[in-house]
Amino acid sequence: MARFDVFYQLVIFILRPFQAGNLSKGDTQFVAENARKHAKVLWLNFGAIILVAFGLQSASSDAIGQIITALIAPVMVMGAAWFAVSFGGIPKHLMNIAMSVTFWMFAAFLTSLSTMFVAVLYSVHPIMWPVFVLIYLGAFISCVLYDTADGLKVGLDEAVLKHSRAALLYYIREGISPDDQRPT
Repeated sequence: MARFDVFYQLVIFILRPFQAGNLSKGDTQFVAENARKHAKVLWLNFGAIILVAFGLQSASSDAIGQIITALIAPVMVMGAAWFAVSFGGIPKHLMNIAMSVTFWMFAAFLTSLSTMFVAVLYSVHPIMWPVFVLIYLGAFISCVLYDTADGLKVGLDEAVLKHSRAALLYYIREGISPDDQRPT
């Protein structure tokens, strides 16, 4: 009997919009595999948040400020790098590598963001917590949706290149210059 995984169920809930689309069997399998990837990241992140929360309990305001400042770079770099890596540029036969890379990049990004989030909560008045929770949840949910949508493009660049080459060969065979910019 499979065990119930609360984080997997949360990610599946977030990915509901994909169920509304007419996904192929392969796409549906990818969405489920990607949901498992995000659930694993959430478990790692959950452990990290517990450690951070305990670690910050006795930290001074200055130390918390230094932690927040120090985390700006990893959040920005890992977030930008993770979004820059597109599944579309990955050949289908390297999907396992792409899943591993995006797992670790997302884990680094989310852990940095979560650590910063917890540190910020320690440094602001509780009346502001709902605003920061909204920002955090918006970032997390959009990341999961984006990563899954991008993953459905695996091998796209490869297919576009293949079909572009075929089109160029057709143009050459038919005597059509692909560089001719005259309007028709």
